[in-house]
Amino acid sequence: MSTEIRRKDLKTLVKAGRAQLVDVLPASEYTKEHLPHAINIPLENLNATTTRSLNKEDAIIVYSRNCQCDVSGRAACRLEIMGFHEVYRYAPGKADWLAAGWETEGTEISQTAIRRSIQTNVPTCALRERLGEVKRRRQPQDEICVVVNDRNIVLGVIQGEAWNSNPAARVVDVMHAGPLTIRPHIDLKEAREILRDYDAPTVIVTTSDGELLGAVRLAQRDKTKEDQAA
Repeated sequence: MSTEIRRKDLKTLVKAGRAQLVDVLPASEYTKEHLPHAINIPLENLNATTTRSLNKEDAIIVYSRNCQCDVSGRAACRLEIMGFHEVYRYAPGKADWLAAGWETEGTEISQTAIRRSIQTNVPTCALRERLGEVKRRRQPQDEICVVVNDRNIVLGVIQGEAWNSNPAARVVDVMHAGPLTIRPHIDLKEAREILRDYDAPTVIVTTSDGELLGAVRLAQRDKTKEDQAA
């Protein structure tokens, strides 16, 4: 039976040359965009002939679109039947990889993806800190301070009127606990649609696990494009 694998472990194994990565989506989807180092063997073509170049003694990792797509699961079972001994399934698939902001290969990679504009030096703080402590290290350009845990998961944000709260208050008591976040693979046009009613100039960017990647100042990006057009 195949083993589920997370993206960080996948990346480590492939980078170390310890696993063969197989995209089992149709060739047209693979050509547009795929994970680095992946080869393409569509599920409908997965047989003894097309897998001849794969080493049965090495680990094989298969992936498809996302968790709702069963193609990778069916491919993993077929590979095991064909005699491959160590088969992994990256069930979250390409959608999860993109949502982490990691690089891809292909002919239709977005050049306007949010990931290309992320500011990674976003100030952060912890739940139990006092607001006064956070304000003392705040820089003039800091509009927000992202509240994270020890795994860098976003728990909230200090922004707007929250900065004017009692300095002795704990961050957990004054933060906004449900800040809007976006994924790094969406492009600027899609971001504008998502943020149509969002009145803050800065938006937090996270992975699909809620891990902080940084922030994007959409207002600043728009102004830069206007200046370039002029």
